[in-house]
Amino acid sequence: MQRILFLTITALLVGAFAGLLLQKEEIYLLLATENISFEMTVWTALFLYLLSILLVVIVILVLTWVLGKKGIRSWLIIRGERKNLESTKKGLIYFIDYDWKKAADTLEKSAKKSLIPSINYIFSAKAAAELEDYERAYSNLGSLKLVDPKADSVSEKIRAELLLREEKFEESIEILNGLLKKFPRDSAVNKLLIDCYYLTEKWSELQKSLSHIKKNQVLIASSFELLELETYQNLLKHFKWDKSKHIHEHIEKIDDLWEMIPKHIQSHPSIISQYFDLLDYVDNTEKITPLVIKQIKKSWNRELIRRLGNTKHSAPEKILSVAEKWLFDRPDDPILLECLGNLCINASLLGKAKDYFSAALKIKSSPGLFLKLGKVLSEIGEEEESRLMFERGLEESI
Repeated sequence: MQRILFLTITALLVGAFAGLLLQKEEIYLLLATENISFEMTVWTALFLYLLSILLVVIVILVLTWVLGKKGIRSWLIIRGERKNLESTKKGLIYFIDYDWKKAADTLEKSAKKSLIPSINYIFSAKAAAELEDYERAYSNLGSLKLVDPKADSVSEKIRAELLLREEKFEESIEILNGLLKKFPRDSAVNKLLIDCYYLTEKWSELQKSLSHIKKNQVLIASSFELLELETYQNLLKHFKWDKSKHIHEHIEKIDDLWEMIPKHIQSHPSIISQYFDLLDYVDNTEKITPLVIKQIKKSWNRELIRRLGNTKHSAPEKILSVAEKWLFDRPDDPILLECLGNLCINASLLGKAKDYFSAALKIKSSPGLFLKLGKVLSEIGEEEESRLMFERGLEESI
């Protein structure tokens, strides 16, 4: 503090002394060269010195403004950026309008100077894929990784989609499973994996994924319900029969598969039909017959009616008595009448079988019905009528 005070007092004294000296005597400043000389008072020289400093400062400030953030250079940069942004925007509009060629060309051209080159390369890759120019699409993905190393997961996701388009399913599945471990809730990854499993008919893998898909709400409720139903339908439909195994082992596998199916799916007519066909193949339909009858009562289904009639039953009379009650509501249903005729044959009630087949033929004729009625007539000794039915069935089939 004392030092600062001393310097201040010293500066004031020097300034006062210089002022007195200048007032007392006129002091001149001489600037001379070999041919030219300038003479001026100290005050004039001081003024010119200060003026020149001011001009230099002004020039520096002007240049700083021109070349700085708010100057011409900045204006030129912003103008260029806006121009490139407009090109990117135009490319995205082409993409939205499904103009894949212009989208790919425009986005690629403006990518290097774009403020958001990642967007350019992502959508140019997708546009190239729509053109089925996969080499170009993969090239854009490579450029994406160079400009934005953090976009590796996005790049891999698009790559998996490209492989799916090229029907290189196994490679796509491998990439998607790797991504799924890192991003289990990613909707795009999950949906692509669903598509891969669906297209390759990997129903077991798809079934294992259902709980994960539901938990993470990958699909809307209606889409998930449809996927769930189709998955279990195809698991039943594509059940693998191993000829080297005993029939009881197949029955156990079928039962295990049925237990795997959720209760709300088990009551669906198409699921019951597929399950019925499997049990019919191993001659074990007695287990599902009550469920079939229950489902028919709940919701009329002709496929289930047809299956019920075409299957051998240990107690056909009981099923016949239940099925005949359905005639009160549907007396003119040819599928039901044919089913009743089949059940009558199973119960050795040939007279009733004849009546039901005849009634069904009056409503809707078919070669199969003529054949069944012809066999029944032959069994009860009406050979002439039987021959006539066989002839009509042959004519119907031609």
